[in-house]
Amino acid sequence: MTPQITVNEQANPARLLARRSGEPWTDDEYSSVVAALAADISVEQIAEELQRTPGAVRGALRLLTPPALGLRGAAAENWLREQLTSSTGYDWRASRRAHSNGTYWTPSADDVLVDGWRRSTPLGELAATVGATELHTHRRLVQLHLSHSVLDTVNRLGCTPGGDLEARYLVARDEYRSAVWVLTIDGLVDQYGTVSDHVSVHSSRGSAAMTLERLTNTHRFTATARRLSLPAARWRLVGRGLDTAAYGLGHPDTSGEIPAHRAA
Repeated sequence: MTPQITVNEQANPARLLARRSGEPWTDDEYSSVVAALAADISVEQIAEELQRTPGAVRGALRLLTPPALGLRGAAAENWLREQLTSSTGYDWRASRRAHSNGTYWTPSADDVLVDGWRRSTPLGELAATVGATELHTHRRLVQLHLSHSVLDTVNRLGCTPGGDLEARYLVARDEYRSAVWVLTIDGLVDQYGTVSDHVSVHSSRGSAAMTLERLTNTHRFTATARRLSLPAARWRLVGRGLDTAAYGLGHPDTSGEIPAHRAA
């Protein structure tokens, strides 16, 4: 689908050419910049091809040089061109990672994390393989939707005793143990055929799940016995503790529905 062009963009061709301005840079884009520099293509041409501004491209060039050099603007561009046209095999990804304190992730590193999660590779080993800290590795596992929380990560992969991640794990574990679980059901039918909303608080996820199962069975039995025509009843199970936003519980919030029932 061709993106729609706004009136402001029609009046400003430069803005139209830089439609991706402000979006996060991907590894593929950095690779394109590197290849273009090695081919002696100008920054302006690179910006046009990537739909970025020349200033954004120059900012990206700075991130591809070693932080210790403190290079910016034309100095960063010239240094990079020299490195990329030499035979040294300059590792620009190492510089990009250094600028981000170890949080820059490449597709190949993500593949390592996915495989490591599947194989339950110890976290310390996995972090060393991708060249990141255990904490950064855990955060990337969450971003990749492999782990839900620090509890998931450590329970599956372990962590180094005394490290930053273990401290977060211990807090999250205590948070999980002190959490309460709130079950809500909209459109529930009780044994008397009354339709109402349900709210209950439980000391554990297991207790809440058992209550949900019991109420679901009652809902279905009553609807069938009384030949009721009902829309789907919707339920949600939420875990909450003292600082869930900071550390997360071992399970995400879950929701679902009890299918609609039609009288025979």
